[in-house]
Amino acid sequence: MKMIIENGKRHIILTAVTFIIMLSVLSAFFVIRAHAMSPAGEEEQVEYYKYTEMYRVCAGDTLNSIARMYMDDVHYDSEAEYVTELRKMNQMYFGDDLKTGELIAVCYYSTEYK
Repeated sequence: MKMIIENGKRHIILTAVTFIIMLSVLSAFFVIRAHAMSPAGEEEQVEYYKYTEMYRVCAGDTLNSIARMYMDDVHYDSEAEYVTELRKMNQMYFGDDLKTGELIAVCYYSTEYK
């Protein structure tokens, strides 16, 4: 009878140890998998601030030439996208008629908080 009780305890202990080992292996697997899925050499997220300033139109300026001066590839997919924003900001719904000396609002992004 004593042998049966000993075998029963041994079985319970072995089952518990097996369960703990399996749980540890699964935990390690998920930690390694999560680490492997994150981008290698992940950089810190850069924070940008959007600013608006006034630009005095020079002779020969067009909305496209102004866009090339102020836009960046991070926030705009194309020059046309920036020109569309300039048109909205300055309520320029028709044409591209800029006058030398005229002030227009332009926007740009910076990592520096001003």
